[in-house]
Amino acid sequence: MKKRITLWILVLTLGLTACGQRGEMPPEEAPPALEVQAPEQSGESVRLSRQIMSEEELEYTNREDCSNGFVLAEREEDGALFLEFTRPDAPDFSLRISQDLTEALAEYQGRTMTLERVETPNGTLYDWYVSAGYGGLVSGYSMPFWVDFTGDGQPELAWLRHGSGTGFHESVCTVYNISGQGEIIPLVEPWEEMADSITVEPQDWEDGYIRSLVTDCQGQTYTAWQWVQEEAWRDCSYWPGKSGWASLEIDQERCTLEAVMLFGLEVPHMFGAYMGGLRTELAYDAEQGAIIRSGPIAVSVDEKLER
Repeated sequence: MKKRITLWILVLTLGLTACGQRGEMPPEEAPPALEVQAPEQSGESVRLSRQIMSEEELEYTNREDCSNGFVLAEREEDGALFLEFTRPDAPDFSLRISQDLTEALAEYQGRTMTLERVETPNGTLYDWYVSAGYGGLVSGYSMPFWVDFTGDGQPELAWLRHGSGTGFHESVCTVYNISGQGEIIPLVEPWEEMADSITVEPQDWEDGYIRSLVTDCQGQTYTAWQWVQEEAWRDCSYWPGKSGWASLEIDQERCTLEAVMLFGLEVPHMFGAYMGGLRTELAYDAEQGAIIRSGPIAVSVDEKLER
């Protein structure tokens, strides 16, 4: 009996194994790999991706009335792009600016020097962005100048930056002694001194304007007008400090700088309103070894516009 049971178990096991083998599914074949092709770039798009400035910007910057006597070109060396300023009247000069605009390398009279970056008002560093004003005020201004500020017959390299907005203008001028080791020649900005040279006394409100008496450091008086709403004029006051509109311009013929600052009353909840301007000149002072205010401070005031 035991032999029969054992035989039946053996037969049943073999039968189940055979059924399992017959019920197996063949392994699935992997789908063919898809060939992904990178989109082809046209020659034009590759060329544009390798540009620092557009051809239109370069052409505009090299215009006679924009170039300040420099020639700007975009070059490539050992696979690295850079901007290069040269001068026809100084064949041994070049100024190379890296593609990321963080380094400026000057060569002059056989010397090579790295020019120091200067701080912005918020503590970061200005880069070497280049713009002669192509595209209007939104593009800003940032260009080199070739000026003998020190009067020793050797040029200095000045870099002038302008930034503008509604009622706002900021100028920064940095002067490098490229006839030496490229060190910065100090420039003492005159803004506080200019603001302190006048007093402003609000007197009355007339037809949309506040009338003020302006007195300069020589005792000369002026009547100035500034637009303001009637309910705010009694809260207006003059703060003798740098205003939101302060500009430096380089006089290449006289080798000086002109400083212009607008002034006005501080108006609650309002910015960019002015009643006049202050103007003076900066020049190199050999005793101080710096560029400082060298001329009187001139005052101009705005007239009231008739409505």
